[in-house]
Amino acid sequence: MVAKSSTEEPSFTITDPPRSVLRRKRFLLPFGVSAGIALAGAIALFASGVIALPFRGVTIVRALMASKVEFFSDHEVRRILMANGIQVHLTDSGGSSEIAKERANPTSFDFVMPSGQLTARQIHDRVGGTPFYPLTTPLAIAAFSDYARALEKAGVATAQPNGDGLYYTLDMTKFVDLTLAGRTWKSIEGGGLTNENQIIAQSPDPCRSYSGAVYLALVAFAANGKRAPTEAEAPAVAAKIKPLFEVEGQFGASIGRNIFAPDGRTFAPVGVVYEHQYLAYQIRTKERTGSVDRDRVLLYPDAHHHAEPWLIAFSEAGEEVGHLLQENPELQRRALELGFRLGRAGSASVGTVLAERGIPEGDPGRGDTEAYVAKPAALATMIGELGSCPSGVPL
Repeated sequence: MVAKSSTEEPSFTITDPPRSVLRRKRFLLPFGVSAGIALAGAIALFASGVIALPFRGVTIVRALMASKVEFFSDHEVRRILMANGIQVHLTDSGGSSEIAKERANPTSFDFVMPSGQLTARQIHDRVGGTPFYPLTTPLAIAAFSDYARALEKAGVATAQPNGDGLYYTLDMTKFVDLTLAGRTWKSIEGGGLTNENQIIAQSPDPCRSYSGAVYLALVAFAANGKRAPTEAEAPAVAAKIKPLFEVEGQFGASIGRNIFAPDGRTFAPVGVVYEHQYLAYQIRTKERTGSVDRDRVLLYPDAHHHAEPWLIAFSEAGEEVGHLLQENPELQRRALELGFRLGRAGSASVGTVLAERGIPEGDPGRGDTEAYVAKPAALATMIGELGSCPSGVPL
């Protein structure tokens, strides 16, 4: 009898890996996580264009700025410029007029950017350069809402119909007349104010600031029958409006930075600003809190002036920045988010950015009356009469 052979099923034995392998896996795990994070970061940098900078180099561009230094100081503007291989080193002149002075040497910079076209044209006429026109912003008056309502009671301001209480049109002739008559805020019947100061809009120093000089020109235009004073008329007009500027005492240098501060009411309840400063403040406020600040409003003078800060380039690097500001969609979008209106080359509207956030847009040109600014010689005469410019009037 033959015995049957038996075949056993194969078996598999799982054994623990050597301790050295386990240690190696535990050791490598953190590096795997880090590598994944690094890869995701690299993809993001490639998408923004920043990662290419070490390979193509960064161009350092030197700029002499006035109040628009805040635009180039914005983190997003700097990021976009850096993504395009540009890093701007800023020098704050302390005011547009400082750039225009004879002793100034703007051509030692790659570009300069005074705050408005009057000063920019002087600089360009004196030293040349290539002008660009990327931005514009109307001159306006920021006020706390109770002061605007008091001016409305006095028949001097009118709420704009689609402004949702944030925007008013200011009759500059009537406003100047209130000041020249010596009226105080408290004296406005039904205004509800207890402020016994004389009615004024606090303005920056006209000796240094473009906004200060142009506001003086707007007051002169209103006080002179809505005509720009000639050089012959300038001394008499300056004498007429001098009380309006003397009453505010020491001129401030940057009203816009203070009136939007938490304690802005104590600094200046009514002050001369640029529209973009107000819009940028409301955009930031809406993004941070979910609603606009209804305690601060904007009054547009009925005779308007749009400041156009030229970028005047003196080198190829400066021209590259000028072209980027006029042509780069990201920079144009960011300019709108900072409250600016686009200059001659722009097509998008600041109203689009405001509408996206549910913020109404004001109308800086209701009535279509443009304030004709006095010619440089006449304006310089009035500034000299009203202010004490320590190193002469640059205009």
